[in-house]
Amino acid sequence: MSGRAPCDVIGEVFVGIAEIFASSAFLFFYSGMLVLLTGAAIVRNRLSLDMESRASRELVAVVEAAHTSDASGKVAQLLLLNEITGARILTNAACRADDLRENKDWRNPRFATTRATATYLGLMAALPAERHSLEGLRPARTQLEDEYRRLHKGLAGFGDFIIRVALLGTFMGLIAALTIASANIGIAQGTAAEQSAHMRDFIQVLLETAANKFWISAVGIACALIVQIYRAASERGGHIVRLGEAFDRALTDPEVAAAWCPPGDLPTGETIEPGLVRAAVLDRVAKLDLEPLEEAIAETAAAIKANARDSVISFGPALSRRSAE
Repeated sequence: MSGRAPCDVIGEVFVGIAEIFASSAFLFFYSGMLVLLTGAAIVRNRLSLDMESRASRELVAVVEAAHTSDASGKVAQLLLLNEITGARILTNAACRADDLRENKDWRNPRFATTRATATYLGLMAALPAERHSLEGLRPARTQLEDEYRRLHKGLAGFGDFIIRVALLGTFMGLIAALTIASANIGIAQGTAAEQSAHMRDFIQVLLETAANKFWISAVGIACALIVQIYRAASERGGHIVRLGEAFDRALTDPEVAAAWCPPGDLPTGETIEPGLVRAAVLDRVAKLDLEPLEEAIAETAAAIKANARDSVISFGPALSRRSAE
């Protein structure tokens, strides 16, 4: 070790690492890793779709139950939808009273289906039911599908990811092969014939090694194609279609629409209780974080106080030079 230069030792270490990456074992290991990643992604996506479908069935059951309930039961179903989705549809007094309960804990929905439903509930309650078609409100199925696909990415980006990982493995193998080549290309091998034979054999091994590493890219592209085929077959969103159809059927029921959607006009003599509005406003103000605004006001006041001795503070339009004279 004492007679060897540090550069030679480092070079041997790099060559040893390159030999590992250039070996056939690395090819099989890396290709197997790509296959395992693809399988794990498909299994995880399958479990996610099952949970999304389960959440959709729960919501469909709530929507369908509103048809057979009385007026108060229909409102109760809307309250339950609020509770499940985290939406805050305040289209009647019962919903507003429920919203103002102390220690009301609103959910942050976990599933894309539930979050898409919360968005749709907001659109649904923005207009009276009798004006939905007049205002161009699209069917629930279409709106829920669009929102669900925006929220539930699924395997949308996995194909690009697995191809990039495969390209990384391919380039690692190629760099390793070229590193070994650069370390051995100038080694003397006796006579000119022996040197020529050595170079011919070495180039052949180099080309075989490089060709083997392109199999990693081929495996990555195959995995991406498998994912694309699986995605096209499995992520059709049938549960979202059923949920949208359930909402569309519910809104064609005049009693359900009257309980869930705001009235077109308030009946004569009906007013909103001022106390309820005041309580709602105070509750929202109490939840605001005003600390940054208070800090900004304090800094501005301190700056004005510090500069008050050397400058004159004026308000309104600036005076012209003539009027100042």
